[in-house]
Amino acid sequence: MNMEYKTLNNGVEMPMVGLGVYNIARRETQRVVEQAIEVGYRSIDTAAMYYNEREVGDAVKATGVPRGQLFVTTKICDPCYTRDETMRTVEHSMKQLGLDYVDLMLLHWPVGKPAVMWHALEELYGQGLFRAIGVSNFYPNTFPAIVNGARVMPVVNQCETHVLYQQRKMMDYLKPYNVALEAWSPLAEGRHGIFKGETLTGIGHQYGKTAAQVALKFLVQRGIIIIPKTAHVERMRENIDLFDFTLSDDDLAAVASLDTGHNVTGWPSDALCY
Repeated sequence: MNMEYKTLNNGVEMPMVGLGVYNIARRETQRVVEQAIEVGYRSIDTAAMYYNEREVGDAVKATGVPRGQLFVTTKICDPCYTRDETMRTVEHSMKQLGLDYVDLMLLHWPVGKPAVMWHALEELYGQGLFRAIGVSNFYPNTFPAIVNGARVMPVVNQCETHVLYQQRKMMDYLKPYNVALEAWSPLAEGRHGIFKGETLTGIGHQYGKTAAQVALKFLVQRGIIIIPKTAHVERMRENIDLFDFTLSDDDLAAVASLDTGHNVTGWPSDALCY
């Protein structure tokens, strides 16, 4: 399976497509992750609040793929106010995963004291516990709390991003920091008839691809890392099969016109942040 990689601002290479495991039941997670790795996925995204870190770690250890070829992301979401609280939260995640290191540790939300939490992650990054550190759901009203005074710049900001909410402002905002945008919910949870619209289905027909593949390819072609979630093997194959076609400039312009400028999931967005 072909894969493209994003070189993060610290030189680490991250697969452009990974598997998200949000809302996958614990009893299913190990099977799903092992199947994804067998299909060709090399990046898995979990979080403490998903309550399936242990199963992700078990799958990583059970596969025959060398650990160094897999990219594991997790996130801490507890509102920590001190270094020690942050360290305990990280220790819990690492114990759940059962791994010697994670490739990317994120602050899941701007809660607690983000600057204090960030400095603790910087310390652990310096010790080699993480290959990279970043943030999730930080917008211009909260992002400065991380980068102002940071010794280590975040490598990514993971936000809701899809063809209906293309995060153009965010991409422009992150560019001076050389921070990559990573898309959670890159298929907009299938809402608003995203897979049935004439634009995506019509473009897909030209390439023998589905509307979902066009929607994902649009993001990847713009340099946005994606982590579509699915528990179904056929969808895993579909979501990663993006590297044998290229959208034309006209295609990109047509998909760009689908941007509503609004999120669809109800989670925090940028409405009041610019």
